[in-house]
Amino acid sequence: MAVALFVLIVIVLFAGMMPFVMPLGLAAGGVLETGQVAPSRWWLAGVGALGLYLLASWRMEPRARRWWLGVLLAGMLSAVLVFGWRGARDQPQYEAGTDAGSTPRTIGLMSALPLFWAEGATPGNAMTGAGESGPAAIIDHLHPRPVDHIDAASLRGLDALVLAQPRLLQPAELVMLDDWIRRGGKAVIFADPLLAWPSELPLGDPRRPPLTSLLDPLMLHWGLMLAPAAQGGGGVDRRMLSTGHMLMMAGASRFLPHGKTTCVLEEDGLMALCRIGKGRVRLIADSDVLDERLWLADPRHAARSEAYASDIVPLLKDWVADPLAAPTQAAPRRVTDDAALIAALRWALLAGFGWAGLGYFGLHRWVTRKSQENHGFSRHGGGG
Repeated sequence: MAVALFVLIVIVLFAGMMPFVMPLGLAAGGVLETGQVAPSRWWLAGVGALGLYLLASWRMEPRARRWWLGVLLAGMLSAVLVFGWRGARDQPQYEAGTDAGSTPRTIGLMSALPLFWAEGATPGNAMTGAGESGPAAIIDHLHPRPVDHIDAASLRGLDALVLAQPRLLQPAELVMLDDWIRRGGKAVIFADPLLAWPSELPLGDPRRPPLTSLLDPLMLHWGLMLAPAAQGGGGVDRRMLSTGHMLMMAGASRFLPHGKTTCVLEEDGLMALCRIGKGRVRLIADSDVLDERLWLADPRHAARSEAYASDIVPLLKDWVADPLAAPTQAAPRRVTDDAALIAALRWALLAGFGWAGLGYFGLHRWVTRKSQENHGFSRHGGGG
């Protein structure tokens, strides 16, 4: 029975690595997809293991059955808790900030990425529902207003503006944008030197997002330069920030100071926080971070944070409220890297093996002691 219980504990442990599911509205599995290690991820596997044990042990002697049930429960709980502790042990601890402003009422979004409608679709067939032209999941979280052209009319009434790998802006648009920010505007800018976002449109098609950021004139004006992407750096990069939040990126780069600047570089240059006049700007050296194929484990559950492989949604909400403020939400517990994942599995398996061993060596002593106590009680009662 000790071997069988250890096998059950191993199955439960690895079930957490299976694809993310939401039975009964409760998250289960998806540890490999999301990196999240909340103990509740294993609830479905735990229930299944208990069911298998009860079916397999129904003919067992009652004392032994209760004993092994306790061992199974302790072994599963220990393995899961040890896995979560070791996997997220090196995640930076962070206390959520409280200085971010209220969520902006009106957010503008200017982007050449297929966010408002599917690639190749037009606003017309998006509104009529022709084709697969639904908005990206990030749109449902921000509810932004599309901005196609930077001018006084498009900026009027905006509380914050997000620019994500936009088309080439004309000089007049750059001047208008800079002036709007200096007068107190808030902006979050995603600038990617090597966009990895998949596209079926041919090179040169005006509907295709630019492969590299076209905002160099604006950034140079603010004293920043976007470094080229590293050679062979188009792969997915799982980056844990100093606050413990996770970002999934591809082809990310870093900002460098260029001349006089009021910007402060963070996260090894991945982000630049700038005070431009009365305005505030946060720049991120990657745009693929918005691609839901990187940050969302299951598109059917885009509203559930348990399905997030990245913290871009809560972070972006904080950034548009105040581009310079610290995050207002602590990061969920996540496996920090591949080495931590392997170590967590080893520790969890040792915990499960330990409980199986304790169960094997402790059963005889416990059952024997109980039998002796019952025998002594019966003999005493008979003598009375």
